[in-house]
Amino acid sequence: MQDNEKIYRIELPDEEYAYVENLKQEYYKKLENMTKDERLQYFRDNIAIENKLNFEKEINGTVYKVNTYFDENAEESILAKIFRLTKRS
Repeated sequence: MQDNEKIYRIELPDEEYAYVENLKQEYYKKLENMTKDERLQYFRDNIAIENKLNFEKEINGTVYKVNTYFDENAEESILAKIFRLTKRS
């Protein structure tokens, strides 16, 4: 963990904790039943949000294309950046 990272502790009632724990176990089982290639594809499709930041949108007949680029040597990940920016509002 880097010096600038923070850990947030969330306390849940027993019923909610059990629900989250059950979801986690179901997720692990789902991943265990996948091949290595299936897991990699699953993470590319569902976890790597950076890939979903490139998109096209039509507004009033004009198509706008948005492409994003990230510095591989950046000290802050895209998730940390999104968290930092949304924390301000």
